[in-house]
Amino acid sequence: MEFVNNTFIYFFAFIIVLTIIVFVHEFGHYFAAIINKVKVETFSIGFGKEIFGWTDKRGTRWKIGYLPLGGYVKMFGEDVFNKKKIPKNQANYAFREKKLHQRFIIVLAGPLANFIFGIFGYAFIYTFIGISHISPVINKVLIDTPAYSAGLKNGDKILEIDNRKIKSFYDIGTIINLYKKHDFNFTILRDNTEIIKKITPIIVVQEIYGQERDIRKIGITSFESEKKKYNFFYSLYLGSQSTYNICHLTIEALGQLIAGKGSVDDLGGPVKIAHFSGIMLQEGFLSFINLIILLSITIGLINLFPLPVLDGGHLVMFLIEGIIGKPIDENIQKLAFKIGFIIIITLALLLTYNDILSLFKL
Repeated sequence: MEFVNNTFIYFFAFIIVLTIIVFVHEFGHYFAAIINKVKVETFSIGFGKEIFGWTDKRGTRWKIGYLPLGGYVKMFGEDVFNKKKIPKNQANYAFREKKLHQRFIIVLAGPLANFIFGIFGYAFIYTFIGISHISPVINKVLIDTPAYSAGLKNGDKILEIDNRKIKSFYDIGTIINLYKKHDFNFTILRDNTEIIKKITPIIVVQEIYGQERDIRKIGITSFESEKKKYNFFYSLYLGSQSTYNICHLTIEALGQLIAGKGSVDDLGGPVKIAHFSGIMLQEGFLSFINLIILLSITIGLINLFPLPVLDGGHLVMFLIEGIIGKPIDENIQKLAFKIGFIIIITLALLLTYNDILSLFKL
């Protein structure tokens, strides 16, 4: 019975998360299309047969589909491979008849909406709930740990790790677990003097949200966190900074994976997202909202990757069109889209397979 209840919670949470993120992304496309006077024929959350929907005064059909695994905005004249001529009296409302910069903006608006949602989401949290900050000052060095062996002391402030600035105690764990090196150079401030210590983290198996993970640690504890609230305008700056940091860390993590230094366990597909969505929903409203914001930013970033079926692929083609002065050859575009589709499907299957393997370890 518990398994059934958990499955329902995970599925319900996953649908909420995906619906919000997809709506935000597609609304970005929709809003930019409307601003540029492109007729939007359909705004769909989910795929397949329509469960219910309505048509607004602009003629856009808003609907919910049976398969809740994404969504789309269908614009008039969007299919560049359709040779059917558009009547002159409707050409002004067709996507493919718009100027290059207008098409570029409409496509870019989806990922931008995900980023803007993340920035404002964090801004509201930092303004009304506050943000926890833990200074990178050591409260206690645990005996017989790498930090103890390296000679770290209580009260030492960690300034840098491998020349990467440390602003918060959280940054220490992030860096040593992201880069997974054998040893790191720690720049320490002690009695107003900077010293450098070489430390080799140990790997500890730790359960995080129901999954066992290899976590690198050096054996130090922090002081208690301080929660601070900021005015909304400064929170917008902090939200922008947080959004940038998430994008930066995501790209760094992918780079580590490509270089063979990362782990596929760090990747997640729909099953793992559903799993964590359910856990975060049970953890509380704030944890759940944080997950939605994080995924919104991440999906916005992934959509900018230069794969033909993603927004980033379309943007690259628009850039090439701007350089050569004409659209890319139709046959080349079709081939690129086929290759991109195969890559996306392959990645989706691999991620789902990896998700299932991970969940069997629970």
